[in-house]
Amino acid sequence: MKVLVLEDDPALRFALTQMLEEDGHTVSEAADIPTACDLLNEVKPDLLLLDLMIGPADSIQVADLAGYRVPDADVIYLTGSNKFPNGELFGFSRNASWVLRKPIDFYELKAMIDHIGRSGRSQTAAPPDGSTPS
Repeated sequence: MKVLVLEDDPALRFALTQMLEEDGHTVSEAADIPTACDLLNEVKPDLLLLDLMIGPADSIQVADLAGYRVPDADVIYLTGSNKFPNGELFGFSRNASWVLRKPIDFYELKAMIDHIGRSGRSQTAAPPDGSTPS
C-alpha cells in the first residue's frame, strides 16, 4: 500500500515510516502541509496518516484535497489535540476513517492499517522483495 505520512514531530515521523516500511508499505513523508499536498499529487497514496495539528494549522485541508485527487484513499488522523473531543472531526472531514489519539499505540495503528488492506480498497502493497508491483 502507498502511504503518505504527515507528521511534524521528526521522531514520530521516523518511527511511523520505519513501522510501515517493515510491513512492506511504500511510504512518502512530509513535515508540513505544502509538502504533503505536493506528495499527494505525485504519489496518489492509498492511505494518509495525518497529524491533525501541524503547527497552528490543521491537516483537514490535506484530507479534503485527497478527497478530490484520490477519493478512495483512507485517512487516519493522529492527534494529541483536544480540538474535536466528541468525534466532530468526522463531520468536517468526509474521508476520515479513524482518529487515533497520541501517544500512538502502534499495535492499534497496525491493526487499522491491516483492516484497510483487507477491505480491498487499497491493493497496491509493495512486494516483500521491494520490486515494483506490475
